[in-house]
Amino acid sequence: MISLKIQQTFIEIKTDFNGNIISIVDGYFLKNEFIESKSIFKICTFLENVLDFLPINESLNIDSLIINDDNQDFNIDVEILKTEFEIFILIQNRTTLYKYIGKLNQNRNDLFFLKREIDEKNLELEILRKIAEKANEEKSRFLAMMSHEIRNPLHVILSYIDLIEQENTSPIVKESLKYMSISGKNLQVIVDDILDLSRIEAGKLQLAKLPMNLGVLINQIQSIFDKTHKNPDVELQFYVAENIPKIVLTDDVRLYQILINLINNSIKFTEKGFVKIAVKLISVENNFTTIGFEISDSGRGMTEEQALTIFEEYQQNQLDDNRIHKGAGLGLTIVNRLVRAMNGSISVNSKLQEGTTFSIKIPFNIENQSDIFEKVALKIKNEKSLKGTKVLVADDNYLNLTIVSHILKQEEAEFVMVKDGIEALIEISKNTFDLILLDINMPNLSGDDLILQKSNYEKMNGKTPILAITANNSVENIATYLDLGFKDVIPKPFTKSQLIEILLKNL
Repeated sequence: MISLKIQQTFIEIKTDFNGNIISIVDGYFLKNEFIESKSIFKICTFLENVLDFLPINESLNIDSLIINDDNQDFNIDVEILKTEFEIFILIQNRTTLYKYIGKLNQNRNDLFFLKREIDEKNLELEILRKIAEKANEEKSRFLAMMSHEIRNPLHVILSYIDLIEQENTSPIVKESLKYMSISGKNLQVIVDDILDLSRIEAGKLQLAKLPMNLGVLINQIQSIFDKTHKNPDVELQFYVAENIPKIVLTDDVRLYQILINLINNSIKFTEKGFVKIAVKLISVENNFTTIGFEISDSGRGMTEEQALTIFEEYQQNQLDDNRIHKGAGLGLTIVNRLVRAMNGSISVNSKLQEGTTFSIKIPFNIENQSDIFEKVALKIKNEKSLKGTKVLVADDNYLNLTIVSHILKQEEAEFVMVKDGIEALIEISKNTFDLILLDINMPNLSGDDLILQKSNYEKMNGKTPILAITANNSVENIATYLDLGFKDVIPKPFTKSQLIEILLKNL
């Protein structure tokens, strides 16, 4: 039995060959319009001339027709069957169906245009991405170039300070050299800060994992500020808990960077009162410990809104901060990113005119291998010597050659100095050396091009360790040099002890 609701959607009519309605077979769709003895052509005008040409006992389907009743249009499908004596006409109301189909078609069209718009936007984004990548590459190239140009003279300055400090000089000269060394190392930190921000943004920052004594590090920092802090109205307080582990494995340079930045920041904005640095043990679990660092001050403080943006790049809380205190506002941004790179967390709590506290929590590895590391390093240093070692040094910078030659002379090594890659190639193709040091950027033939010409020097120095000397000491650069065939990399600037350690390691 067909339900009433379904019967409302169709009507089946029987007519004669002239289109006169004989009866309603079934259904209620527009039943009042289809009256017996009346012509079906009155409402279904499209059937005129169709019924005459219908074959006997063959059905005909006509879809997507429209009929009108009381100024209302209905979408219908019609099925017609002609027998020998009458004609059966089935009319189905498809208005709702075609309405949905219409919407679907419209949606499909909308989707088509939307997809085309998205494709266009994606193309624009791809172009912008390539532009941004190119700009970032140019920035990295510029930073690498500037790094090299700045690090070279900085290396010369720090190296000569290091050499002079080893001579017998007066206490006044030694004191002056100490301050020169501190200023030079601070300049090195600034250069590293700028490069580090670029590396962190690119996800290329690599952290060292070396043994470090936290107490010694804090004492070194305290010693620096005791000498450089000039405001008698601000008291510097350092506190290190006795229960913190003596040795931890970490990147001491980055930790130094973090603490120096935060202490400097607190001193800048504290005119009177105190700046306190506290190091506390938070937890110890298995081979890891979490250490807390708090840098608090009684300075001008910040509002809640200022505290929320303090770690953003180039952030200055007052318009004249950059004129009064100098700097571009990158310090706290780098601190934040370095702390997070060390799997730590940093927060700030501040009240206007009452002071600010920066709280840091950093996990450190405390495996016993740190002691082994120190013993092995000491053993290597004691067992090996550069005395009598034959070394070739190639560098186009006369001052760099002077520094290295002075160090090698003190270590009683034999050495040959050349000023470019061509001279170096001639030397290593006819004389055997124990170590070969090549500056990367040399005229005529660079160090990275020279090492590829192994066929020219393989007979005399095929197994000799070749070390790269360069100011391009990012992780990517070092990996590239090692892939080229360099045994190790000597990064500028380096100290006497650092150079000797690297040479002994590769001897």
